[in-house]
Amino acid sequence: MSNYNTISLDAADTLFYIKKGLGNTYNNILKKYSDNYKSDDISKLFKKYFNSREGLHFDGLSGQELYTAEKSWWHSVVYDIFTDLGMFDQFDDYFEDLYNHFSFDAWEIYDDTIPFLKELKKRKLKIIISSNFDSRIFKVCDGFGITEYIDYFTISSESGFSKPSPEFFYKSLENSNSVINETVHVGDNYQLDYIAASKIGMTAFLIDRDSKKKEEYIVNSLMEVINKVC
Repeated sequence: MSNYNTISLDAADTLFYIKKGLGNTYNNILKKYSDNYKSDDISKLFKKYFNSREGLHFDGLSGQELYTAEKSWWHSVVYDIFTDLGMFDQFDDYFEDLYNHFSFDAWEIYDDTIPFLKELKKRKLKIIISSNFDSRIFKVCDGFGITEYIDYFTISSESGFSKPSPEFFYKSLENSNSVINETVHVGDNYQLDYIAASKIGMTAFLIDRDSKKKEEYIVNSLMEVINKVC
């Protein structure tokens, strides 16, 4: 019998992914307004300005206030990218198109996601989302048929904390009435998911579908998690 009763999951690049890649997606939407940019340049500057910011988290906001704060946070990231690359007319119109596109259309679900979630439910495991994401996650998960399997969502924008902060994981555990030694966390980011969850004593796995490494903590598919913990 397993010692675990709860599976905590990251969302982006764990359950679903940007189907055309970030730079290409930004640039495809941009072609309505300008042909002067390269996808690779956008990707590089996205990493620069995204990683240099305080995490996407707000304290005590909900409803329209939360939506406004989330959108403003993302606007500042994209604005900095194109200030660096060279600004263009109709930037705000472009941002509206881009923001709406990432509400669902930009994403694709991994083939193993739904079979994995179904198997977890069959085994009566609690499933929680622990993700650095904004409230658009609910539309994405609804669209892919993920929501029906999830017992609790903890997202950074609502929680006041973001990964790799220990407080974020504690908040997720508290929200779902879960305990550390009975919970497994799975995510795609070595620092934000594997290291951060491991530091507070959670069992953690790094999902890397392309990895050839043989480390015990790396899984090449979500279904491998079941074999390791169930």
